[in-house]
Amino acid sequence: MNTNGINKSLSAFLVAWLACGILEVCAAEDNVDQNKQMLSERIQRQIQSLDVNHAEKFLVDLNFSTFHGMYAYRELLQWARALPENSESRQDILIIVRSGMEAVVRDSGMGVPLSGWNGEGQPVGMLFGEGLPRYNEYPDFSKPQTLKWVDTSFRKLVAPESIGQSLAAKSLFILTDATPEGKKLANILLPSVLQEFQTLTALLELGGGKNLANIPLLFRLNDKKWEIANENGNIYGRMSLLQGLVQLHALLSDPVAGSGSVAGKRIADWRKEVRQTMERVYDVSVKQNFDAQAGSYLSDYDRGKGAGDRLSADDAGYIMEVLANLVDSLPKGDTLRESALKNLISQANYVVARLEEKNQAPKMFLVKKNAVSQSMFVVLSDQLALVGGLLAAEQATGKGDYGKPALAIFNNARKELWSVQAGVFRSATGQRASGYDGRLFGLNLAVWRQLEKSPAIQDAKQNAANLIQAVLKKAGLLQAEGPAGGEPKQPEEFFRNDLPQLVNDIAALKSEERSAKILAVIKTLADQNNDGVPGCRFGGGRFGGAPVLIAQTSVKTPFDPEPTGAAAPASAVAPTSTTAPTSTTAPRRTP
Repeated sequence: MNTNGINKSLSAFLVAWLACGILEVCAAEDNVDQNKQMLSERIQRQIQSLDVNHAEKFLVDLNFSTFHGMYAYRELLQWARALPENSESRQDILIIVRSGMEAVVRDSGMGVPLSGWNGEGQPVGMLFGEGLPRYNEYPDFSKPQTLKWVDTSFRKLVAPESIGQSLAAKSLFILTDATPEGKKLANILLPSVLQEFQTLTALLELGGGKNLANIPLLFRLNDKKWEIANENGNIYGRMSLLQGLVQLHALLSDPVAGSGSVAGKRIADWRKEVRQTMERVYDVSVKQNFDAQAGSYLSDYDRGKGAGDRLSADDAGYIMEVLANLVDSLPKGDTLRESALKNLISQANYVVARLEEKNQAPKMFLVKKNAVSQSMFVVLSDQLALVGGLLAAEQATGKGDYGKPALAIFNNARKELWSVQAGVFRSATGQRASGYDGRLFGLNLAVWRQLEKSPAIQDAKQNAANLIQAVLKKAGLLQAEGPAGGEPKQPEEFFRNDLPQLVNDIAALKSEERSAKILAVIKTLADQNNDGVPGCRFGGGRFGGAPVLIAQTSVKTPFDPEPTGAAAPASAVAPTSTTAPTSTTAPRRTP
């Protein structure tokens, strides 16, 4: 027998058999590697494209509105000023406001570029009315030039009400945030707010010349040239402008503003110009919106027809708040202060007399008919505006006639509108889902701040904290957080350091278990400090969203207990991905 031939054949067979086995193992390993690669790519796509806000929240309007955002920032700063200097809650609020204002003023590009700026990035002076806070490229938070927003969404319109809130918020920030980070941002905000004021004076001349005969409702930047988009006016915009000028004047009168020069002009000279403009804005509001016979302001002014014949409860409350701000900011004997004090008392007396000891704010004061008009619903903004205005009037005037009706309206609003489960007010009666914008949020916060000193209200401070958590964070009015807010890890770092192990873990799971695991990881990565607000890269859009307040979100405000056998009111809807919550208060927006 030829054993050598047999051995050679057997050896050849074993080699071939082993080769096939090795090939099969290699093919299986190749398939495993390919599957893991596909899984890795799938996870990366989901992390880079998922807007986690939309997974659990119903965000009604994703734009940043200058009016709503700056209104909320101003009230958050007022709240922070009342908290202990080194408290965690104060620092938390300052981080929110600082990150948001830095994103808007320094990073967005949503406005008039700050002239002569040699520092980091390209800050703006006057902001446009609104823009979508989406990044234009992958953000690197150490490089401001990568944090610009997509500019195709910017509406190149401005209104007095948005300018006023921007002036106020910037000025108040400089006065409030004494941290090293705050002082760094203040170095940008001071020239920004002064350039915004300088642009404002030019816009006002468009409306009424150097003597300021009129304050138009809306301005437009058209091919680098400003023009009037609507020449009529309203008292809310004028009072907002006055509020901003009052706060800017207070900043320029404070040592924190310094005594040197900004943009080639001494601080003292800036202060004189602001004072002159403040007087002119006040004078126009009196001339065109105040009915001396009735002792009340009027909401609207038409250039062709003159003043209207009514005043909304919302406007009435805001007028008292701003006039009280003006009175508090000036020394006794100042002619502007004394005039504002006289009109404040007149407006407060008018409101109290028309309430006729009722505990609910009307929708409208029909000034020319000496009557009021009631709404079908109890509307939160009307109630809170009057409460806040009357309390401010009482504090500024020293008259004790205004606190009692204010508390009566507040207590009735709490009875009619409070949602125990949500821990916040409904926006109107019957609302199981309430629309909250920056202004309604700010109104709430302002009233809790005013009531904190009232012995009749024991839970004001706690309810303000609940409001911030429920509306600002959980419901998503604060759209995203940056590194300062506790969201440091970016997706690229996760892909580099953690993704390979995650892929191995998920590959070992059953196919039906993988999606839940992936989603859980993404949610953890998106909200690393577990406060309900995702990081910037998870705030929407291809490259993520800026850490700012969006225009409006919704809050579930269920009834507790639900009325027995009651059907849902026609005005109430639940948050879904397609239907916005019904709101009986149209948010104030740039037309």
